[in-house]
Amino acid sequence: MRSILAAGMITLAVQGAAFAQTIQIPDRIEQLAPKAKESVNITLDGPLLQLAGQFMGANEQQVKQLISNLKAIHVRNFEFEREGQFSEADVEPLRAQLRSGWSRIVESRDGGDHIEIYVKQDRQQIGGLVIIASERKELSIVHIDGPIDLRQLSLLGGHLGIPAGIVPNIGGGSSRPAPEPRTAPQGGGKDEN
Repeated sequence: MRSILAAGMITLAVQGAAFAQTIQIPDRIEQLAPKAKESVNITLDGPLLQLAGQFMGANEQQVKQLISNLKAIHVRNFEFEREGQFSEADVEPLRAQLRSGWSRIVESRDGGDHIEIYVKQDRQQIGGLVIIASERKELSIVHIDGPIDLRQLSLLGGHLGIPAGIVPNIGGGSSRPAPEPRTAPQGGGKDEN
């Protein structure tokens, strides 16, 4: 009897942990779209995400490879005409979901800007990521479901509706090629300083 109870409790614990790690964009956030002067609502999962990857150009091979391992990408971005169109209370239901099974690895506040990055550990790798970025007149939420190398995260900025400035460059990965080296101007041997 004890072994059956123990097995049942383990099953419930595993199912509870899996359920707690599933993120849904709360209705309260979805209802911000009518207030915004501009809004972006992107939900790509399963076959749609893989189809989106097929439209990437040849110079975006790293992004295509990164997308091929993901389960879903959800992006919500709202730009408002004036301040006060959204509040911390609008984002709180999302943060409440992230309290179970997720770890906040970054929180940055600078004036009216607030950025939070949460990760979900899946065995020995990152199994998901949520970015919440707010400014006085803008709110962005990015949820990436699936294994992702944080060093490659910046590759997604500017793709699939993910704002370029929201995705940090963690671990030295870069979405831009290195700048061309500068050569000294040919001035006939004169020093123009």
